[in-house]
Amino acid sequence: HEKGIPSEATKLYLMTIANSNFEEWLSNNPLGKLSDFKMDFSKMSESGTLFDVEKLFNITKNYISHMTSEELYDEALPWMREFDKELYELMVKYPEYTKQIFSIERYQEKPRKDYSSFSDIRNGIWYMYDELFKGENYEYQKITDKDEIKKILSTYFNEYYDISDDKETWFNKMKMMCEELGYAANMKDYKKNPENYKGNIADISTVIRVSITTKSQTPDLYEILKLLKMERIQKRISLLD
Repeated sequence: HEKGIPSEATKLYLMTIANSNFEEWLSNNPLGKLSDFKMDFSKMSESGTLFDVEKLFNITKNYISHMTSEELYDEALPWMREFDKELYELMVKYPEYTKQIFSIERYQEKPRKDYSSFSDIRNGIWYMYDELFKGENYEYQKITDKDEIKKILSTYFNEYYDISDDKETWFNKMKMMCEELGYAANMKDYKKNPENYKGNIADISTVIRVSITTKSQTPDLYEILKLLKMERIQKRISLLD
């Protein structure tokens, strides 16, 4: 409970101990309900079992990833009220915005599996709230020169970024900017002749991602930009000066 593992996920894990055929059933029915499974006492082990915490976390990751954003919000909120009051207050203040954050890369064939418990949520979304964003500890990777970072950001947001673009248009514009600034728009071209470029499109994306979140690893950058919107993005970029 203190860790923030949903009780239903714990039940799923315990069933893998109770019936040897449950894990295969769960793999074939990731959205199935526990009540759909037919308990078979002949499949119950007669020997003692070990409690595998990592396995519990893996099952929980899968369980949380298949929740709707509304379900995750509703189930995580009571836990936040008890164990993370600061984030609880922000989730209550911005309910629809929080659900939109939870929606990023959730409704797809292979949803992201970022959370093995409710206690993982803060680390995955804190930077989306202005109240928690301090503009510290930027995780820049290959490109660290301040002038180059400012040039990339200025070029991108002043000349290329349009919040109304669909994802394909957005990505094509990223490629166009790479060519303008001397970076490889195509990873194959970069790997073939890296000496011909200052870097590649992944390096450019990382600069943008880190500048507005401080993190080098986040969910989909396109969705994050759309949620933050230009006014908030510009405020965050101004913190780099």
